[in-house]
Formats: sequence, structure tokens, C-alpha cells
Amino acid sequence: MAHTPRLAVAALAATLAACAAPGASVSVNAEASGTSYFSLDHPFVHKVRDGLELSGRACRRVRTTLLTPSRVRIEHLSVAGEPIQSVHAFLPQTSRRPDQPCTRYSTIAGWTLSEGETIRACFDRGHACPGAPAVKIAAPAAGAAPSATP
Repeated sequence: MAHTPRLAVAALAATLAACAAPGASVSVNAEASGTSYFSLDHPFVHKVRDGLELSGRACRRVRTTLLTPSRVRIEHLSVAGEPIQSVHAFLPQTSRRPDQPCTRYSTIAGWTLSEGETIRACFDRGHACPGAPAVKIAAPAAGAAPSATP
């Protein structure tokens, strides 16, 4: 019974996010993975009439002659982290001038998000985005004796 108010608040928040008026920002779980040469911001989500507008930016990390990737892949993930759907956004080339290292992407997705689902972005390489790195827990090796410290 102690969890009932929390569940009610979570349900209300999910309902409000789903019913947000067009043009309103929507708070969702979002993540992004860039490369050694380009950073990628997680997508910002705005409710629009036909679904969600997903936008963000990519920036050069270092002075490089590499061309900017041409597209961003944006995935809708289930609560379990499995891809449900994806869309692509065109990414204009960034200037090689040091004072203009960034470019923006934007696309519309006809998605409806549920509580706990995530949006993940990466540079499009023709396959799913890499997942978030696994959390590594340091534990003694099997059979290792615990250390005794005075």
C-alpha cells in the first residue's frame, strides 16, 4: 500500500506526457553515443501534431579532416532496452572552422512513448545503436582468499 501514491504519481506523469500539447517539451529517458571524433547530444523531444520531434546536435571533438557522418539513427527502446522502432535524421556537414564545430539534426517520429521507455541516438552505420556500456562490478576472483588487514 505504501507504493500506491508513487504509482499514481507515475501514472499521472505518463498520462500528462502522452497528452502534452503540441509544441511542449516532453521529458523522457534519452541517451546518445558519439565517436572519437564527433560528439552527439541526446535527442531533445517535443510533442508535435503527428508524434514527436526529435532534435539535437553533433560537434567535432578535435581538429580533423574527417567528414561529418551523414545521418543520425534514433531508436525507440522498450523498458527492457530492446529496439521497438527507429527513424533517421539528416545531419548537415559541420564547418571545419574552429568557431563553428557543430551542426543540428531534426526529424519527426510518429511514436507514442510509455513510462520507462528510452530514446537512443547514434551515428547511422546501417545497424542498431550500441547499447549503454554494462556496469562492471569489481569482485574477488573465484577461490581468492579474502585479504586480512590489521
